[in-house]
Amino acid sequence: MKTTVSLQEPFSYALWPMVAVGVLILICVGILLFPVIKNMFKRKKTSKPKQVMEVKKVKDISKIKNKYLNELGLIEMELADNRISIRESYMKMSACIRGFVYEVTGIEVLSYTLQDIQRLNMPLLEELIKEFYLPEFAVKSVGDGMASLQKTKRAIERWN
Repeated sequence: MKTTVSLQEPFSYALWPMVAVGVLILICVGILLFPVIKNMFKRKKTSKPKQVMEVKKVKDISKIKNKYLNELGLIEMELADNRISIRESYMKMSACIRGFVYEVTGIEVLSYTLQDIQRLNMPLLEELIKEFYLPEFAVKSVGDGMASLQKTKRAIERWN
């Protein structure tokens, strides 16, 4: 049996289907990437603290200092009696120093990240918050709570 194979002409490729597929691919990629790019620019704007900050003048800082030193004393007693964990003590110390700075300066550092605090140019606060971060957020909290408490007390005492 004799078989002959005759080859057909190659398909003639029209240009418009290729262009249409390319445009569809670009639209799909754009739809997928637009929210990601938008969020990147949005995050940069929202993470910065306010540029204009008014530091309020406190007439009697000694009352505020005493209030927060007493609060640190309570934390120290709880830690010494093992009524709170290392993590809890660091969380309370962080809240205490942030509350103190807020009452003294009027700057709402209660919700600031470490980067936001670094931009404030308050080295005492920055140093303490850096020290508190690992014990506060690590899976297993380790740290010298009593030493950190003493540093926090000294920072409040030295504050002008």
